[in-house]
Amino acid sequence: MVQKDRTQLGNDLKKLILSLLIIFAVPIPVRSGIQIPIRKDCSLLKNKQIYDYYDRQEAHDFGRKIQALIAKKDINGIYKNVLINELENGPRREFIKNKSFDEIFPKEWVHEVINSEIGCDSIGWRGFMISQGLIWFDRMKNGKWTIVTINGVNQEVFNKNLVGWVTNKGIIPPTCFPTFGYFEKEKLDLFTEKFRIKNKRKFEYSPGKYIGKTIPLSYKINSKISKDSVYSIATNLDECFKWNSENGFVKKKERKNDIVIVENIIYQKDNLKGDEDHNPFKYHYRVLSKLDLSKCNQLANKLSRCKESYLIRLGYHSGGSIGWLGRYYIFGIFEDFDNNEYLVPLEVFNTQNQALNFLDYQFD
Repeated sequence: MVQKDRTQLGNDLKKLILSLLIIFAVPIPVRSGIQIPIRKDCSLLKNKQIYDYYDRQEAHDFGRKIQALIAKKDINGIYKNVLINELENGPRREFIKNKSFDEIFPKEWVHEVINSEIGCDSIGWRGFMISQGLIWFDRMKNGKWTIVTINGVNQEVFNKNLVGWVTNKGIIPPTCFPTFGYFEKEKLDLFTEKFRIKNKRKFEYSPGKYIGKTIPLSYKINSKISKDSVYSIATNLDECFKWNSENGFVKKKERKNDIVIVENIIYQKDNLKGDEDHNPFKYHYRVLSKLDLSKCNQLANKLSRCKESYLIRLGYHSGGSIGWLGRYYIFGIFEDFDNNEYLVPLEVFNTQNQALNFLDYQFD
């Protein structure tokens, strides 16, 4: 009797193992006629895991979960797995309201994503990708997994008639915009130390709150690195069109470089080639939208009346694996008591979605 029970138990275990093998070896049918690739056993990988903040199998399974949601055209399910406030790049929550899956995700895009093999390891420090970067996802510090970026789908379209920031002096060159870029720590430190600003992050991302009160509009600080450079928190437009500048750093040399316009983006001319080609490795910008003057005045209430204001995308290509380095800025043009015009940074954002949400919800 005992032997018979053992035999039956053995048969049952074999059936269970066979069932599990079938489940994990066969592609999951998520909709009629649609399947995603089979599940991998990440424990079989022999190469060493370089980044140890995640479990390989969890990463792979979350990628397949995303594929399944896309195959089912479950747009609400997709965004329930965006656990950060907004996608770093991709349609924001406000944009997808009352839109169907097909209005956001093109058929070819869907085909590429759901047929892509999901890996078990991250792409360095960037996280995990599906289909050569059409989707990026990652594990957060709290242990949960989130979609981070959705590339190549339909998003908000900006006014195509906005080609550069046009003034009576001409189109503002990319070098005129005063910024605190990725490698401009000295400029940030000099201003915060000089004017005893304790909250550096607030000053970096909301400089408009300090200009005109804490920091005079026309104030400049000499660079400790180059005697020919002057750091300014706001750019005098007359000087901008006269002198060679780089992010509001006046080099005290007459400006020679011209601009090149490519697909509504304002580039600097590539002087090395001696032709009309643009240089993507130097600062360039695109005007995205125009702000109401009432909003501009709210963002810099210590200054005189705002004359014009835009949201722009400003940055440059690094030439390396990092790609494009830049941010999204709200700038305004203001006059001082002598009628000199200044280009003033008001708000700074790391992503387009942050900037658009700010414009939608920050004002009355």
